[in-house]
Amino acid sequence: MTHRWRSAIAAVLAALLVLACSQRFEWREVRVDAGAVAALPGRPQSVTRDLEVGGQPVSMTMWSTGVGATMFAVGVARLPAALSAEPAGRAQAIAHFRDGLLRNIGGVATAAAPPSLALPPGSARRLLAAEAIEAVGRPGPDGRKPRLAARFFIVDDQIFQVVALGAEGEIPPEVLDTFFTSFRLAS
Repeated sequence: MTHRWRSAIAAVLAALLVLACSQRFEWREVRVDAGAVAALPGRPQSVTRDLEVGGQPVSMTMWSTGVGATMFAVGVARLPAALSAEPAGRAQAIAHFRDGLLRNIGGVATAAAPPSLALPPGSARRLLAAEAIEAVGRPGPDGRKPRLAARFFIVDDQIFQVVALGAEGEIPPEVLDTFFTSFRLAS
């Protein structure tokens, strides 16, 4: 490897290190009521909303924070047995939250996959359903399209929603990785 390539690689790594340690994304670990933990950049605010999912009442609490126009959020709700006990109910619950996010940005999913979630060692909790999506929405007044990345997990009778939303190009992949890998169930 030539000196020039080593210098270029060192410069790229230094830039990534500065970005990861940037004051712009001041990560703080937040414990959410349902025994989950996530890193959010800055001090989150929480709000609880009563919703109807599949004809069932559900109360979701969201912790969110933003950096500029970029938003990060973690939500949790206890699902009634009609939604958590059977695969069809779990699929309906995830679809409700996923489709709501897509409607909010006028978006379409560009990717979907089953994400992983490690359970605490020795835990009796069960991961019953999971979905990850990425989406792009309709352009805003500035002509830029919103980019959404979200993970949904149903663990026992709880649904967790982990969401990052910003304009295309605003959220570097390593920031998304930091955010999504920080989400875990507390022991």
